[in-house]
Amino acid sequence: MKYLFFVQNEGRGHLTQALTVASELRNQGHQIVGAILSDNPHRQLPSFFKEQMQTPIYFIKSPYFLKNKKQTGINLPKSIVFNLSRSLAYFKSAKITKKLCHDLNPDIILNFYEPMVGLSHLFYNNLPTTYSFGHQFFLDHPAFQKPKNKKVEHLLLSFFNNLVAYGTTKKIALSFTEEPDYLSKNIIVCPPLIRSEIKILKPDNKNFILSYVLNDGYCQEIINWSKNNPTQQIEAFWDKKNEPPIKSFGSNLRFYQLSGPLFINFLKDCSLYVSTAGFESICEAAYLQKNILMVPTANHYEQLCNAKDAARAKIAQYDSFFNISLGLKSANYSDSAKKTFKKWVDEKSDKIIKIITTK
Repeated sequence: MKYLFFVQNEGRGHLTQALTVASELRNQGHQIVGAILSDNPHRQLPSFFKEQMQTPIYFIKSPYFLKNKKQTGINLPKSIVFNLSRSLAYFKSAKITKKLCHDLNPDIILNFYEPMVGLSHLFYNNLPTTYSFGHQFFLDHPAFQKPKNKKVEHLLLSFFNNLVAYGTTKKIALSFTEEPDYLSKNIIVCPPLIRSEIKILKPDNKNFILSYVLNDGYCQEIINWSKNNPTQQIEAFWDKKNEPPIKSFGSNLRFYQLSGPLFINFLKDCSLYVSTAGFESICEAAYLQKNILMVPTANHYEQLCNAKDAARAKIAQYDSFFNISLGLKSANYSDSAKKTFKKWVDEKSDKIIKIITTK
């Protein structure tokens, strides 16, 4: 069968999910006819995605969040006004989507949480069968524990989930834990998509910290902590523009531009992974049985949900800032929970492929 990918270009998680599925499909003889990504001027597309996707890549205008002044989180009111002002651009993107579907003629669309897929289904009713992926869809599952006193935020994210998945045949909810499917909500619960490059690694502990920062406003917190803890080595990644490939802050902290192979190598050997609360890299770290500290991006309810759900699964702990000292307390982690997570991934990793390749 022929597949067309839509991938939200925000962070690296959706990108690596798409690469994992693309590799599995190719191994089974299927064809990837193209990948359509959101054109976000504030995010650079990592070179590893271009190299590994091995298919034509197209860019379209799509909704995205604006950062706050401190560059630590999102400005929700400003983001809403901004995206409403671009409605015409999104309608044009839907027309481009329809034309690409006609020209590329895919049998199935795979949507890695790109909202323009839902908008395109809303505007046009004859698009191909669509499957949507995301941990976000697990928020509607009875096993999910909602953050307290966040009713408005939860309603907004639920609305966005419904927009992303509009016209979707099945919502594939990626989960830290094995749970029953929730068919009344069209939710199929599947394990996280762990890349083969991660699965073949033999993890080690070389007594250094690895950090990934989605919003570069948090970098100063890491720099400050490193100055106060000069004997602790930190290797960190950011996607800050106009910076060299490697930038040192003292003798014990280095920031790198995003690089797939280098990140994987550090993840294999680190003793602690500290990151903003994206989903995918947390799953990779848990698969490698690492201790994990998550820091939800400010005003980013989705990341708060990721962090709270990882804590529910006992594979990570979280705080509101880069409290690396907390992360170093090994007594706060559950080795058995991390082993259960790995078993869930290893034993049910073929569930997704069976779903999307069955007519």
